[in-house]
Amino acid sequence: MDHVFLDFEMNPISRSHKEARQVVRGEIIEIGAVKLDGDYLLTDRYSAYVKPALCGIAPHIITLTGITDQKVAGAPPLSEALEAFVRWIGPDPVRIYSWSDSDKKQLTRECLLKELSLPRVFHRWMDFQRIYTRLLGLSKRSRLSLSNAVGSVENDFEGKQHSAMADAENAASLLTLVKDREAFARRSKIIRELMDGDSVAATTLGDLYGDLFAQYITSRREAAPEEAATV
Repeated sequence: MDHVFLDFEMNPISRSHKEARQVVRGEIIEIGAVKLDGDYLLTDRYSAYVKPALCGIAPHIITLTGITDQKVAGAPPLSEALEAFVRWIGPDPVRIYSWSDSDKKQLTRECLLKELSLPRVFHRWMDFQRIYTRLLGLSKRSRLSLSNAVGSVENDFEGKQHSAMADAENAASLLTLVKDREAFARRSKIIRELMDGDSVAATTLGDLYGDLFAQYITSRREAAPEEAATV
């Protein structure tokens, strides 16, 4: 099974679009992703702009991301962008990850607003921020930012923050790291000592991931038995 770590950059919907803002507060303007193989090694990268339907790029988003109206002018709308992204993901079984569940909520709500069907591949989606927080022994309320999570294992953030592909690749590097129990325990030693979390070193991604995925399968079966059978 492949693993795809994705990230979206969004542009806010202005207050003049009151009905749209009741559904979702922004539009996806960039899709970035990396693909990992069954050994959690990076095999491919993906980056594409998406043309927003409702608003021009807000000044603070230009400052934050470097994305301008000119950059998205020739980009496809979300419907076509998703089709291209799904083709890149491919037909083989895959699991989707993101840092927090905000990207999943964004995609689900924006598809609802634009009357698009959410592709089935996005039904298998894991919140890796939640998993990583638990691996470090932090409470559910202590959600690390991606840059702080990268720093927690003494890494430097590679590339430009708030670039969708760079964010996805840095987050995916954490997914790869925690598959190696000894390496993760060694690299996270400083932050665990600060928290006095001696038990964290004995925890592996499999220990937590198995529980989370079992919960996920159960919830999908209760919601739609025929769909869960394909997960």
